[in-house]
Amino acid sequence: MNTRLFYDQDYFEGRTRQSPPHTRALIYPFAVRTARFLCRQTKPSRVVDVGCAKGYLLAAFNAEGVTSVIGLDISVYALAHSDEAARGCVLVADLERGLPLKAASCDLLTALDLFEHLRDPMYVLHEVRRVLSEDGKAYVKICHPRHPNATRDPSHINVQPLSYWTRTFREAGFLWRRVYEADVTGGEGRLAWAKAAIRRLREWAVIGTPADYKFFLWRA
Repeated sequence: MNTRLFYDQDYFEGRTRQSPPHTRALIYPFAVRTARFLCRQTKPSRVVDVGCAKGYLLAAFNAEGVTSVIGLDISVYALAHSDEAARGCVLVADLERGLPLKAASCDLLTALDLFEHLRDPMYVLHEVRRVLSEDGKAYVKICHPRHPNATRDPSHINVQPLSYWTRTFREAGFLWRRVYEADVTGGEGRLAWAKAAIRRLREWAVIGTPADYKFFLWRA
């Protein structure tokens, strides 16, 4: 599979991957929750989003006051149709050939729904470690093997159980902490906590397990 050509209009419109189209209406609300959570947790000043697609997470970080943001993706189509707030800060890059960034160039790196697409996650993890500052963190979200989309998307070539990912993180020189959807959507107050609990229960009700694996990674 030629990955550069595969992630085209058909992919992002949902035809190739048998999923809803990758639109602002669908993705941006999730991006806002994620950016707010990460800003509460890490207070980043320099963010890199690896596998940024149309840049909705970059736009959400901008809205939270983070002015130094860079997005990387292999899809020329996605970046050509990137969110207006992300234009000018996105680059075409084949991540499996390296991240086109200097060492220690960010204090937060995000990689959402990326690693299940990679033949060699170890190489990319070493690159992540290289571009993170000494005290920087990475936040990764990886498709769960029991999620319906795990096998529906033909580009999901590396869908693995939890033990595989935690072992791979250790071998790449990272410590890790698991994050759950209830953490991301938590916010402040009892109402926010209740909404987060409902979201988590819905995940279990639909597929019997969390929809994905989420982690914070930092240098061992």
